[in-house]
Amino acid sequence: MITPVAPPDSLSRRDFLTRAGLLTVAAAGLSQTSTSAANAASATPAAPASSGHYDIGILEKWFFDGGNGGPLKYTPEQMAITLDEIGLDLELTLRKEGHITPEKAPDELPAMVAALAKKKRRILWVALDTVRPDEPHWEKAVRVAQQLGVPQYRHRGFRYERGKPLKAQIANFNSMAKEFAAANKAIGIQAVYQIHAGASMAGSAAWDLDMILDGIDPKHFGVAFDAQHVMVEATQAWPNAVQLLAPRTVALCVKSFKFEGDRQIEVPLGEGRVKKAIVDQVLAAHGGPLPICIHNEHSKLAPVPFEQRAAIVEAFRADARVLKGWLDLPVT
Repeated sequence: MITPVAPPDSLSRRDFLTRAGLLTVAAAGLSQTSTSAANAASATPAAPASSGHYDIGILEKWFFDGGNGGPLKYTPEQMAITLDEIGLDLELTLRKEGHITPEKAPDELPAMVAALAKKKRRILWVALDTVRPDEPHWEKAVRVAQQLGVPQYRHRGFRYERGKPLKAQIANFNSMAKEFAAANKAIGIQAVYQIHAGASMAGSAAWDLDMILDGIDPKHFGVAFDAQHVMVEATQAWPNAVQLLAPRTVALCVKSFKFEGDRQIEVPLGEGRVKKAIVDQVLAAHGGPLPICIHNEHSKLAPVPFEQRAAIVEAFRADARVLKGWLDLPVT
């Protein structure tokens, strides 16, 4: 976690937290792997023993249907109850169609943090849809998040434009990433760039993400290593992606998949190609625990009313049991 930096006078930390009534909360902070890849994994030191603390959360796509007036949106109290049932913390969507919209962060985010704290849960990071540093509201939103003890936010990710030279686009992405990093340093928050598979997704090849973040201190803008997306793109070469991005990796996203012909099918953790080996290698390369977020994509991606949440709660609990087993943590 990076050391918070005092925000500018335009949004006083003391005045904000006093108005929100959250001084105490803010202070509190808070198919199978190929043979060649398996051999590479066996040649790599095992992940550190679980003597360290692992912060584990979930990405909540099932508990709202859009932040702009949709009829289904869990209240902070309902969100806290749901996380308590799952037994994990939260990656909150803070974006135009998210659980909370960026412009409403000063009003709604303190209530969410306070409700979660009552259940001893917290926000690990917030997921933005911001791509460019000149977009409105994102800086205000992440400043509020930082003041409430949220240490990280997730950048949406850059996209390539077809037909234009890649190196020129990468240079432009690098320039924008440096602007984000400078703002993050001033605010006292860390951005994470989640790897996504796909030809249009900048960073999907790993080497290009290293170039996009070239010259940038990971304390201000690092990589959220997504095990599934890396394995989709790198297949047998995923250990190279782990090694290349290790100095930049500051978080880990886990989910799993299998191939049916050419189709990628999401499956529960433990049933697909994402195995313990890749998680072990990422943690070993990092040198210790990372914040980890479970991205459950195998359940039906549709809003679930609070009264009907039992199935999605159990789906997250099942994925968590597998992950905790891999990490040698107590399983409940």
